[in-house]
Amino acid sequence: MEKDIELRSEEVQEILTRPPHALVRWGVTVFFGVLVVVFIGGCFFKYPDVISASVTVTTEHPPIWIVARGSGKIKEVYRYDRDSVGAGDAIAVLDNPASTRDVLLLKELLGQFSLADSSWYAAGRFPERLSLGSIQNAYASFLKSLTDYRNFRCLNLYEQKEEATRRELREYGTYIAHLRKQVELEQEQVGIEANAHSRERKLFDEGLIAQSEYEEARQEYLVRQQGREQLMTSLSSARIQEAQLRQSIIETQMERNREENSLLTSLKTACNELHTSICDWELAYLLSSPASGILSYNNVWQKNQNVNSGDRVFSVVARETGDIIGKMKLPAGGSGKVKAGQRVNISVSGYPYMEFGFLTGEVVSVSLLADEESTYTVTVRLPQDLRTSYGKTLDFKGELTGTAEVMTDERSVTGRLLGPLQFLWEKYL
Repeated sequence: MEKDIELRSEEVQEILTRPPHALVRWGVTVFFGVLVVVFIGGCFFKYPDVISASVTVTTEHPPIWIVARGSGKIKEVYRYDRDSVGAGDAIAVLDNPASTRDVLLLKELLGQFSLADSSWYAAGRFPERLSLGSIQNAYASFLKSLTDYRNFRCLNLYEQKEEATRRELREYGTYIAHLRKQVELEQEQVGIEANAHSRERKLFDEGLIAQSEYEEARQEYLVRQQGREQLMTSLSSARIQEAQLRQSIIETQMERNREENSLLTSLKTACNELHTSICDWELAYLLSSPASGILSYNNVWQKNQNVNSGDRVFSVVARETGDIIGKMKLPAGGSGKVKAGQRVNISVSGYPYMEFGFLTGEVVSVSLLADEESTYTVTVRLPQDLRTSYGKTLDFKGELTGTAEVMTDERSVTGRLLGPLQFLWEKYL
């Protein structure tokens, strides 16, 4: 008779023989039921993705910063804080060897200078004793070119030479006219002598006169012909000289034009180089207003203060700033989800959002291309009174910075959970 072998302990036998508790029997069902409810509820519960980026609250015509392009001390200050300034007005000058008054005077004179106005060629229109620093060499070259061109215009050497040649040409015209008259008279004399020679020859042939008489008549005739040929030679020489004088006038005119063009080109080149030197001086030392508006002091407010290249020294605020807008620098990651019309929440630096709340705006546009930092520029429409979600109005002085959160298209919880599975399915299956 075989024995039953006991494979389990008494505790295990007790568990296996005891019916499961109701919580255990229904717990699994309830768990899966809850999962189904959460899954179905997740299809209806949606929330947006948030794209964060830095933002600058400014205006359609934002303040313009005046940046120092050189380093040094402030030598002169011409305008005060909150002064009205126009485009191009001088505000301050950095320390440099030139006299600002002389440079600005030269710039004004150079702006009025015209090559077509002969009055500018008079001496004294451009002062010689100016303290111009780095512009001095260019100004000296300009004065030399201007003096050379003025002397050329005033002395009129080529005109005088041409006029002298024309007078000589007129005299030669009179001389040629007289030669022609002499040739005509000599031609008549030659005709008379020819007739006389013909008669003497006839008489000699008939033996009525001696040979010596005939030879005398022939000699007279040859002398007359020789005189006519000499006159013709003189006339030809006079005509050659007349042609040479005409050629000399043409060459004088060509030489005059050539030298005038050369001097004029040199003057224009010197004028352009002087313009360039003044512009270089202004870029290096002069702080001027780039637009019309109200001047605002920042880190510099008096003489002898040091500034470094790249420092924002002053700013100019436009009188009509336009609407208040936000400019976001949106990183490339997630930028494709940002579209016009989406909501933007802005937390402004200096105004803690737990105390002041946040500004609510709307995306107006997104730049088509990214900049060199791979960021897109997003324009945001903001409430013009800058009233926050807590009903507080922020103090706007031309520019505010902060952090913006763009509320993109909403997605359901279920869609977010199934998204990775869908990606894997589409990619690998």
